[in-house]
Amino acid sequence: MNVTFVLKDGTKKIVGFKECQTVLQVAEENGIKLNSNCEGFGVCGGCHVKIENLLNELPEISEKEDDTLDRVSGVGMNSRLACQVVLSSSLDGLIVKLV
Repeated sequence: MNVTFVLKDGTKKIVGFKECQTVLQVAEENGIKLNSNCEGFGVCGGCHVKIENLLNELPEISEKEDDTLDRVSGVGMNSRLACQVVLSSSLDGLIVKLV
């Protein structure tokens, strides 16, 4: 199973993932730096990303994640916190754009 990261310069990096990993964990394992200052607890907003596809397959956004995104700039309908998106086989081929 793979996820594609679109880096800030437009470069695409396709990496593998295992079920139950978060997007943040997969990014860090593959040298993709996200500014997660809260170590994945979903409170800092530093790992804000935009999901480019499979939006209907994503786990539902939690109230905590929604509250954190309210304090982040540049948020859109496809914004999520990488630390809160738990990957599954239904997300194979996910495209994540770094912002």
